[in-house]
Amino acid sequence: MDVDIIDRAQKVTPLTAIQNIYSMVERDSEDKIIPYCMENNIGFVPFSPIASGLLSGKITTETKFEHYDDVRNWVPQLSKKNIAGNQPIVELLKEYAGMKNATPAQISLAWMLHKYPNVVPIPGSKNKERIIENLDSSLVKLTEEEFISLENSLNECKVYGHRGLGGF
Repeated sequence: MDVDIIDRAQKVTPLTAIQNIYSMVERDSEDKIIPYCMENNIGFVPFSPIASGLLSGKITTETKFEHYDDVRNWVPQLSKKNIAGNQPIVELLKEYAGMKNATPAQISLAWMLHKYPNVVPIPGSKNKERIIENLDSSLVKLTEEEFISLENSLNECKVYGHRGLGGF
């Protein structure tokens, strides 16, 4: 999705919200899409805000997705090589989680909620505990200093398995 498509749709009928891939490891939307949405009072709903579970810290190179028809089998960030490559990001989240008495997934969602007022992540899960954990991310508040420190550290990390604006 790009701004031209959103703008054309906005001219036909005012948009309330759009959805696009966005997480700490999929930040392409920050360049043009999220700013356009903010300027035009359009909500932004991140698809895969915890990067298909990668940012939860619960996925390791030993995690098996082959049990069922699991879409995560085709998510580039979840190949064994890319899980290993993205560990610095997961470790960064674990560090902040320890400081804030939260989980890595909650920190990643709190970062997103702090960063943009029009972004409303709706992480998906079939697991009741994960749903409650994700909802509780709204209780995790980052100070401006914590946010800036996290953002700066995140900007120094390389992302492996980037999916890009178009998703898969």
